[in-house]
Amino acid sequence: METGLAVRVIVLSVCLAFLYAGPSAAASPHDLLAAGAPVADQSAQARAEALESAITQVLVGMTGRAELAHSTRVADLIKSPQPYLQQYHYERGEDGQLELIARFDGQSLRRALAKRGIPSWQAKRPPVLVWFAFDSGDEHGLVTEDAGEQPGEALRTAFAELGIPLIFPLLDLEDRQRVRYSDVYGGFSEPVLAASRRYSTELILMLRVRATPTGWNGRWALYRNGAGGSWESRGVSIEQMLSDGAQALAARLRPDYTLLPDLTASTLMPIRVNGVGSLERFASVERLLAQLPGVIGVRLSGAGPDWVRMRLTLNVAPPLVQRELSRSQKLVPATAAALAERIGDGAGNRSRIEGERVYRLLP
Repeated sequence: METGLAVRVIVLSVCLAFLYAGPSAAASPHDLLAAGAPVADQSAQARAEALESAITQVLVGMTGRAELAHSTRVADLIKSPQPYLQQYHYERGEDGQLELIARFDGQSLRRALAKRGIPSWQAKRPPVLVWFAFDSGDEHGLVTEDAGEQPGEALRTAFAELGIPLIFPLLDLEDRQRVRYSDVYGGFSEPVLAASRRYSTELILMLRVRATPTGWNGRWALYRNGAGGSWESRGVSIEQMLSDGAQALAARLRPDYTLLPDLTASTLMPIRVNGVGSLERFASVERLLAQLPGVIGVRLSGAGPDWVRMRLTLNVAPPLVQRELSRSQKLVPATAAALAERIGDGAGNRSRIEGERVYRLLP
């Protein structure tokens, strides 16, 4: 009992020291908020044009919507990027071309997009694992992430423009023993999905690209938690074909991985987490909760020997946050009765717990 009381005091002290009331600093990935544009010189006119190009790239990348580059919904943002600009500088590329590199404020842009009814990508979203079978007519094989390999670079560019995280399989001995070029090219998903488990992502894409007499053809198959969907894209160039196919992929991902916050409302969601008995484990819980999409504040409301009660402030509907919690690999749902038994609460206190979401922190 004395040990439990000591742990309770330690955990409560730690929690009070770590009170949180704001979005995580890690919530805005750098790659979505910075962009470059070529300039002829460092004049004000050239800079203004480059900033319009840069913010257009950022808006498309933040939302996965290529059409925003020509949309009246964001025309005012593109024409007046200065309020959202954090910093800029000039660089020369390998070809000697002068470029302006600009970085924009993600929080302000997300609010501006939300006011226009446009969702933006969640900061934490799984990468797409791409098994890429390429047939140029002269050669064929599985595409790796090796720098300079043209098909892979073209796909990486198409994904990056739309803010889609991408990873290639290692294609090491283990991968090549389990997956052959003919599996991907032929659309045989079973060996591909089995080999993909080692990469711990819920989004798996099988892509077959082949040259045709008139250009390029791509066949895409996306698998998410075992379920699949497919589509095709065509283009005179491989870049055009991959860009069109990536836009179709973004449209399939947006319903689950973008967020449209309600800027005028906030909701409180209480949760309990057990398995929290040290400073390090509490810090882990606090970071995890603070980084959930739609969570704008985290407050401690109670603590025990091995549990904490947190109050989350949301600017989205609670089911959206609960959906994100269900995807967590660190928190698993726990029954109220099991938690009450673990922390020694009596039946009278159990009803209070049953009104809250209860989770257990994994080791």
